[in-house]
Amino acid sequence: MNLIATEFRECPTTLPEDLCRLVAEFGRLWAESPQRPRISYDVLDCWDTLLDIWAKEPDLPLYIRKSSSIRGSEIEHKSGRKIVFCDNSPAHWSYVLASRGESPSLADIKFSVNSDSIPVVMIQKVADKPHATYHRSLSSEFNVNKHGWKLAHIHQVGLKTRTRLSEIPIDTIIQKFKFLLSPSNMFVVPLKWAGIAEAQEVVDAIAATDKKVS
Repeated sequence: MNLIATEFRECPTTLPEDLCRLVAEFGRLWAESPQRPRISYDVLDCWDTLLDIWAKEPDLPLYIRKSSSIRGSEIEHKSGRKIVFCDNSPAHWSYVLASRGESPSLADIKFSVNSDSIPVVMIQKVADKPHATYHRSLSSEFNVNKHGWKLAHIHQVGLKTRTRLSEIPIDTIIQKFKFLLSPSNMFVVPLKWAGIAEAQEVVDAIAATDKKVS
């Protein structure tokens, strides 16, 4: 058999309109579905207020999702603020608490941070433990995947930059911290549909239906 080398086909920049409409329609139907879990606006408001206060509290660390860093490790920003690297675990934790109608106080948060009760990693690697300040893994109680859901965010929470985190403006860090932990910025889809949660049409439909952080 003669193998002829050919260039791998590029994905077209414009996709079929009929398929795009189907994805958008899926997003609209799921956004409006009574089977989609929703959190009361009162609880969402409480969480957004809490995160505003938390962000201004100098003694509390800010959680930032960054895949290339050791989850649970802590650095000091040039502003003097402590930053903790994590995966999506704190988002699972805040979403499940909010879905139960729970909105912690600042005192609750301080206790949880000091007692290492806020999950920072799905499963912490043995090699990472000596380099981490925080070690709490995500339990099945707070893991939405274990309950059949995929957790997604409206506004992007990751920092896609080569700039050292300690040099990034603190306002940017705070915004990403709020986006990560705010239940207002989250939604779920059935785990079997996990991939479609990343489609912009679906994100836009959820954002148009729910109250979200700005």
